[in-house]
Amino acid sequence: MNLHEEFAEDLSLYALGALSSEERQAVERHLEECSACRRELERLRGDMTLLALSVSGPNPPFRSRERLMAAIAKEPRRVQGRLQKATGWWTAVQWAAAVAAVVIVALLWNQNSDLRRHVASLEANSTEQQTQLMQAKELIASLTSAEAEHFTLVASNTPPQPQGKAIYVRKSGTLVFLASNLPPLPPQKAYELWLIPASGAPIPVGLFRPDSHGSATVVKPPLPSGIEVKTFAITIEPAAGSSAPTSQPILVGIQG
Repeated sequence: MNLHEEFAEDLSLYALGALSSEERQAVERHLEECSACRRELERLRGDMTLLALSVSGPNPPFRSRERLMAAIAKEPRRVQGRLQKATGWWTAVQWAAAVAAVVIVALLWNQNSDLRRHVASLEANSTEQQTQLMQAKELIASLTSAEAEHFTLVASNTPPQPQGKAIYVRKSGTLVFLASNLPPLPPQKAYELWLIPASGAPIPVGLFRPDSHGSATVVKPPLPSGIEVKTFAITIEPAAGSSAPTSQPILVGIQG
């Protein structure tokens, strides 16, 4: 690239007054030393004059218009300005895309958290159902076990209308008690089931109140395993229960 080609693109912008202060000074310094570029500048100014007059007068020479438009089209600074604008626009698009990505990630994170909570809930329900199923199987096994001892509780000194049935597995300490035809209780009172061991004091097993039909159940109360049972009995006690019987049994077990 020679010196004239270096300033050829700036001459048209200089003629239009479109250069910055530093660029204009550089072109003017070159024009002081280069007569060829001064002549080219004069031709460009003449072309622009003819182009301005072409609005209301005759058409300028085609070559003048073509040279001016070609010089303007080759000017790189305008392209750079468009690129800068395009770059700014693209930066805004990138920021918008980044914000959208953050929002999407946040939504996905919330959905993932909800999904994890749902899965945890399903797992908890599944575990609970498995536990209930195992308890039901254990209860059936206890009721049908050959080792189960059956006791029928009947009313003492009265016709055997109220009755209860206790099924006890000594090895596991599992007890299931079923009662029927029990009379209603006074206020602040409850029935209490007692395990009468072969030796020692009666052991409280559980409190219960019958329904409107006189039925009640006590299923798998906390009992130690291996207790040798003599029988079971029921007394009427305060609603909070007693650590030892405070009244005569109304039902006493008979094994068989």
